Amino acid sequence: MASDWRVIEKPLAWTACDTCGLASRPASAILDESFYRSGYTLYAHPPGGAVERARQDEYARWIVQATGRRPKRVLDVGCGNGSLLRALRASWPDVELLGCDPSREAIAEGYGGDLKLWTGTAANIPSDVRADLVMAVNVIEHTTDPMAFLHALRAVLEPDGLLVIVCPDGSRPGLDLLFADHVFSFTSEHIGILMSRAGVLRVGASQAPRSLGAFQMSIGRRRDATRARPVHAPPRTHELARYLERWRQLDAQLQTRLTAPAVCFGAGEAAGLLRAYAPRAWSLVRACTVDGQAAGTFGELPMIPLDAVGGSTDTILVGVRPQDQRLVAERLRRDFARVVTWYDLVDDES
Repeated sequence: MASDWRVIEKPLAWTACDTCGLASRPASAILDESFYRSGYTLYAHPPGGAVERARQDEYARWIVQATGRRPKRVLDVGCGNGSLLRALRASWPDVELLGCDPSREAIAEGYGGDLKLWTGTAANIPSDVRADLVMAVNVIEHTTDPMAFLHALRAVLEPDGLLVIVCPDGSRPGLDLLFADHVFSFTSEHIGILMSRAGVLRVGASQAPRSLGAFQMSIGRRRDATRARPVHAPPRTHELARYLERWRQLDAQLQTRLTAPAVCFGAGEAAGLLRAYAPRAWSLVRACTVDGQAAGTFGELPMIPLDAVGGSTDTILVGVRPQDQRLVAERLRRDFARVVTWYDLVDDES
């Protein structure tokens, strides 16, 4: 599955360096860069939806708190429809906000207001663009050359500016390995070394609030010289293989827990992963539901209100992140007779 929830016919293959532990996808499994330029739907919609707004507000609070400063000009590389820049406006009302993204559809949706957006990538930022806060949120894991990416971001950073890199935390196998358009899975150590080699001094690092999931932030400043700092880490190949094997077996194991008709509670990333990697179990699901208003469709299934779900006739499949399933299931069991979770099938620590 790609990060815009499309099911992609690509092998879900990963390897890990025996020296540094960096996990990456083989060249044969990497999607072409054109994948993002047209048809990439993750942000190909108008900003302002309730779920997206709440998530971007949380990212904005994290960035504002971690950087501890009020910049004059912000550049968001991989800005999508500009929703994160709009969220930052609440904390930084007088800051000039710029963004670029390779998706024509996302940029088209983001036009308007006081944002300055254009279609492009880190490799072709206009030569006259400079910013004292350059950020890339969940972008570096999609790049085929993260060193070149960081060099390009450093080049547009003002001498006293800050560089903010956010990406999935690869310190232990997680959901980031399941996205076909992720090329690398980085630990904090990997990001620090890449920054050092790109002429950036890391001055801060933090983990995302739990509500956002397993993400990490690194903050850096320009330095005059690069530093070739080596890294040595225990091999991760067995750990990665074990995690992916659990997901390979999920479909068969989940079928033994489900009875039709089933309704999936959740219509986001986790539900998309179930749809992609447990298709036979997913075929037992007749609809999706969420808290609050429910309308439209999720994939091929209708969205229905939670109070329209049969408490004694429907099985509820908990379609949220593994680490959240236990608490969500406890709440749902107050009203529904059959609630099915699957966190224990894929993740020891959920």
